[in-house]
Formats: sequence, structure tokens, C-alpha cells
Amino acid sequence: MKVFISMGMKSKSTEQVRAEMQKVFEQIKAKLPEAELLDSILDGADKKIAIEGDDAGLWYLGESLKIMAEADIVFFVNDYKEFRGCKVEKLCAESYGKVCTEFMASI
Repeated sequence: MKVFISMGMKSKSTEQVRAEMQKVFEQIKAKLPEAELLDSILDGADKKIAIEGDDAGLWYLGESLKIMAEADIVFFVNDYKEFRGCKVEKLCAESYGKVCTEFMASI
């Protein structure tokens, strides 16, 4: 079962997001042993968005949606509603019939 994790990334380094996502995935894997994480972290996105702003952020969101298209289930983590990219991912996932679940994780 391929899993996509949607969680806030704004103002975090790629390394920090990767570490937090791994912690979340470990918690998901404990509940769904057959889970397989789709790597949606695009290296360097944090720096490029910081330099170029919203246009770069929108481009990376598009790349994220391509990865999400492969998922069997999409997990929306903790305070995802605070982040516009996560809100767009949720709208797209629901609109295209993806299985979606909200997930409270210890990070």
C-alpha cells in the first residue's frame, strides 16, 4: 500500500522535514505494516522557495501532486489545515477519489 504524507513544511529545512516525515511514517507503519512511503520531499525546495517565493512554491506543489497521484492512501498530519499547500493537496485528493485520513502524530 503506497502512502503519501501531507504535512506542513513551511519555514523548515529539507533535513528537518525529512526527519519529521520519517517519524510520522514509523507511526503509520506501526498501524499499517504493509505501508510503503512515497518520497514527496524535493531536495532544495526550502532554499528555492525562500529565494524565489510563491511561484517556486506553486511549482513544487505541482510536483507533489504528481507523486500523490501514485498513492493508495493520503495521510493529512496534525495541523495540515494551517498550510495552503496541504489544503490544496486535500482538495485534490478528495476530488480525485483518493482515500484520505487525518492523522495525529507525535513529532
